[in-house]
Amino acid sequence: MKFDGENGVIAHYILDCQARNRSVRTIEAYSNVLRLLSGLLKDLCFVDEIEGVTVLCLRQCVQHLLTSEAYSHGASPFRRPKKDKMLSVRSVHDYVLVWKAFFNWCYQEELIEKNPADRLKAPRLEKKVKETLSSEELQKMLDSCDLSTDVGFRDYTILSVMADTGLRLSELAGLRVADVHSGYIKVFGKGRKEREIGVHPEVSKIIWKYIHKYRQPATDGETSLFLGRWGESLGSSGVSQVVGRIKDRCGFGEKQVTPHIFRHTFSKQYMKRGGDLLNLSRELGHSDIQVTRLYLQDFGSEDARVDHNQRSVFNDIKLPKRGKSRDKQ
Repeated sequence: MKFDGENGVIAHYILDCQARNRSVRTIEAYSNVLRLLSGLLKDLCFVDEIEGVTVLCLRQCVQHLLTSEAYSHGASPFRRPKKDKMLSVRSVHDYVLVWKAFFNWCYQEELIEKNPADRLKAPRLEKKVKETLSSEELQKMLDSCDLSTDVGFRDYTILSVMADTGLRLSELAGLRVADVHSGYIKVFGKGRKEREIGVHPEVSKIIWKYIHKYRQPATDGETSLFLGRWGESLGSSGVSQVVGRIKDRCGFGEKQVTPHIFRHTFSKQYMKRGGDLLNLSRELGHSDIQVTRLYLQDFGSEDARVDHNQRSVFNDIKLPKRGKSRDKQ
């Protein structure tokens, strides 16, 4: 059977992923990763049929990605490498996980008699300390926002929500006004799963004020919570640009400050303040942790958010007094 092509095995695997209600973004990534593998198998091993794939072929493909720039200038399914740079070990690691899932599916579907990826190992990742923001750095970012303007108060609200909830970038950008409730917000995370996340009372006030005073939608039908300068949905790239501008304004230099660092900061602060690992996993939207897997089935996110307020970093943040705005930047 042909590996790729209109009637190839990859095409049928993608159809199965669609039938299992995988997200559009996930399906696109899987398709790109598997078609990259198809090209590697042809170029390196002269193999274009799935029956001819061996673990040796797959190891050659892995080694090639780790040591060559030949495939680094195409469309990267997960992470686009910088010009004249090889793919990161993390990217190759993620590719291998997709390959292994694909060949396991082929074996389960009885398309192959033996799974060539059974003994394929993903590259070992270096264990790095997750960078976070200190309370002082977060305070500096919040203080840099001009609270007298629509855009400045929006940015202030975005930072506050990210620091207080640990939302993924896509979850934050996808928030609607209707998702905001008293003391918590509802989000749709990975796997299209809905969950509730607690919000500190001070952050609830900030969100309420943003919605009722500073949010200026271009049309009455605009449902997105965070809007761009012209009243349209801000989107993930817009949120990233907001964080980047504030980072530069604060003079953080080479420090990596991205929307995702707020997720790490939230997690660290939550546990530092005596939070429970199970509660944290539910607020973050993680559906599986090894030690507490059995308990997750009976523990909902609405229970996890009960202890949210005492764990929030906003217990350290100094908020502006009524009637006092920050200096304009």
